[in-house]
Amino acid sequence: MKFVTIKSSHNEVDLLPLKGLLESEGITCFLKNQFTNQIMSHMATFQVELQVADSDLEKVAEIMNSTGESA
Repeated sequence: MKFVTIKSSHNEVDLLPLKGLLESEGITCFLKNQFTNQIMSHMATFQVELQVADSDLEKVAEIMNSTGESA
């Protein structure tokens, strides 16, 4: 299974509402670089990435479109 980044941010809090919504729809999500960003928050080069399985991309796109969420 391959994971794909659907949204990224310098602040993980920006990704939590979408992560919660996707998980409530049964989609497994991961926050890549979550802890790296917490340790090295002073370096703007690190972004937290919200990732989902590539097999869930179609369902994720439908959910994001229906809520007006942008990638």
